[in-house]
Amino acid sequence: MDDAGNPMGEWSEAQKFTTVPKGDIKVGIYGDSISHGGGHLSYSPVDYAYSYSHYLGFRTINLSQSGDTSAMMLERFDRDVPAFRLKYLLIMGGTNSLRAGVPAEDVIQDLEAIGEKARERGITPIYLTLPPINPANIDKAFDEPTYENWRQSFAQVNDYIRSRDHIDVAAQFDEQKDLPTELALDGIHGDWNMKQIMAQAINTAMAGRV
Repeated sequence: MDDAGNPMGEWSEAQKFTTVPKGDIKVGIYGDSISHGGGHLSYSPVDYAYSYSHYLGFRTINLSQSGDTSAMMLERFDRDVPAFRLKYLLIMGGTNSLRAGVPAEDVIQDLEAIGEKARERGITPIYLTLPPINPANIDKAFDEPTYENWRQSFAQVNDYIRSRDHIDVAAQFDEQKDLPTELALDGIHGDWNMKQIMAQAINTAMAGRV
């Protein structure tokens, strides 16, 4: 935009999207860019093919924010979540923290606190396990290093998540190997095919709830 607020280029047409949903939505999605939408180097949340919420069989409100660590998710909860009358909150966070070397114990503490905040508001927190990443592809795409012991940290956080009310999306992938390039070109976000796999696991798990 220029100083007058006008577009400086015409490479794509402006599009409208709704931020305040109509109707009664009972399920919220709370996470980082993996949940916010995007992938394949990288599309915005309005490119629905790259959002697993697009493939769900029930309506949701996506309260995720790109770039969030688990600490950032905890910090913004009171600002972003209570405005909606949710019954369930699908929580997927910690990937950005763990790949940067934040201790798994800190991420677990953040996730537990987010769940507590949800329960205090009558919302049932449902955690999503963290799929593996591909450090080599992340480095190619973003020129960002990955903490060398990320796999152990992911396993520790996923062990915690599996002890809570959860949906095991990570089990759809080989957690002992790096995330395949054909599922996530940039090594982290998941392309349309990965988002479909994640959504299938969520649909199956939520079938008796929504």
